[in-house]
Amino acid sequence: MNNPFRNLARKPAKPEKGEIVVADSGNVKEVAKIMIGFEALLRETQSYMSKACGNKLFDSDLKDAMRQLIKQYMKDHNYYVPHMNLAEAADRLYVEMAEYSFLTPLLARKDIEEININSWDDIQIIPSKGQQYKYSEHFSSAQHAVDVVRRMLHNNKLVFDASRPLVTGYLDKNIRISAIHSLIVGDEVGVSVSIRIVNPCKITKQQFIESEMCTEEIYEFLAISFVHGISQVYAGATGSGKTTIMADIMSNIPDHRRLITIEKSVREFDLVKRDENGRKINNVVHLVTYESDDPTRCVTMQDLLTKCLTMHPDAICVAEMKNEEAWEAQEAARTGHTVLTTTHASSVQGIYPRLATLCMQKHSTPYPTLISFVTEAFPLAVFLKKLDDGKRHIMEIAECLGCDEKGKVFTKTLWKYRVDSERIVDGKTVIDGRFVRVNPISKELRERMHENGVPNDVLDRFSEVR
Repeated sequence: MNNPFRNLARKPAKPEKGEIVVADSGNVKEVAKIMIGFEALLRETQSYMSKACGNKLFDSDLKDAMRQLIKQYMKDHNYYVPHMNLAEAADRLYVEMAEYSFLTPLLARKDIEEININSWDDIQIIPSKGQQYKYSEHFSSAQHAVDVVRRMLHNNKLVFDASRPLVTGYLDKNIRISAIHSLIVGDEVGVSVSIRIVNPCKITKQQFIESEMCTEEIYEFLAISFVHGISQVYAGATGSGKTTIMADIMSNIPDHRRLITIEKSVREFDLVKRDENGRKINNVVHLVTYESDDPTRCVTMQDLLTKCLTMHPDAICVAEMKNEEAWEAQEAARTGHTVLTTTHASSVQGIYPRLATLCMQKHSTPYPTLISFVTEAFPLAVFLKKLDDGKRHIMEIAECLGCDEKGKVFTKTLWKYRVDSERIVDGKTVIDGRFVRVNPISKELRERMHENGVPNDVLDRFSEVR
């Protein structure tokens, strides 16, 4: 690529006393090293680069050329930052101006699932494993934080100011940014942001068991139930692990069956299987919604769910139900499709009322009727939670037995994770617990699974409490 900055004029600095250099004649002479604080140099360099480069500063294809131009600017003016060499200072200047300050390396880490900016000087890290912690670095000021967040949202061409103080955008398709302006959180805070990082990764059955998310018996029950047509809903707070384990349960579907997944804005599932020659061997379609400022161009989860029903799916995954797409999901589950989905709820008991409430956004059907629909649609409910020690567990699996005419739901707990003790060791929370088999599956569920092809000897393992 041709360097678009090669013709930019530069004014060499005059050598002054302080630095040892070799002149053209071969004589040794001294020039001044101008020591400057990083923040002051950042302001000067920003001013220069904005005038010299304009919007090209944000062009990732010109990153190397930008760094060289910054380095040359420092050389020409004899600028030096204490405790940094020229290359280090130029790299950090570029990151501050065109990237995302100290957030840039954090966004690339695979062991972080969320970065919460409580204020410009308070950064909380939520790792994929272990307990959350305060990050040692922070922004230099409230305005610095606002500038960096605006730059991140620039990727979506989103305005973030007093006219639009609540903004949600996406960075590189796998990072969701939810930002709140100082108009809401206060000028002294600057900005409050939640950055959710989606790192698709393959977690094996054995890893789920070793991490104590579930037992082998629980995993096999969920996998066998799904493969043999029993729809399931997974619930829990953000970061509880519901999507992760649901994705692995789906990987058990036979390759010849058609699985369609539907996700909102960010693709997290990757269930495509290929042989040694790169040929696709299973039958999976991943769909993602599309958002636009033009409402006529938007493609919602509801749109995709309606469309996928015409695509001959054997199983459907609705990654997360938050709105009226819950109506189409339960309709699909009640009309013979196997449906896996997630939602936010605080317990197994709260799952079915939550789904009924979401369905009410689409239809004004009486609540007891909606409850009867969703309890019929999803015979199995799975509730997960991330405890204070940072470990995720399936806290309860319940079979739904139906509801009465008033909408009261009846469930039967099949497995439960029971906490035995909690203590602090070396400043960290340690929780001891165990999985308990509470009840067998019902006669009705056993018969349904048997009709769908599950052998009796397998069903015997889930039909008796040991």
